[in-house]
Amino acid sequence: MHSYQILSRRIADQKVDFAVDKTPGSPSDQLRRLSALLNHDYVVPDTINDCADAVGFWREFLYRKIFTGTSHEQFLETDSDDPKAVDWLIAVAAIDTEAYQSKRKENRAQ
Repeated sequence: MHSYQILSRRIADQKVDFAVDKTPGSPSDQLRRLSALLNHDYVVPDTINDCADAVGFWREFLYRKIFTGTSHEQFLETDSDDPKAVDWLIAVAAIDTEAYQSKRKENRAQ
């Protein structure tokens, strides 16, 4: 069982129900779609449908993973000031990580 499934079953007033539900746009359907997208090498434009919430939270997750210590409020402030900056920073971090990993592989092979 995934951690998010366990959390969706906790006793709380506000929680997201990640129980299996194939209804388009349901939380579990959005996660299924996001997971499928993340496992592809290339995504055709306009194929990201019915998972806006999942992609939005994933975007914030990536930003806050790069800039550790950033609060939700700080992310929202940066995103409202310059949403393109958030997207650019995430993209640059991904390319930088790929280059670093590639160099490490080269060095290990020698």
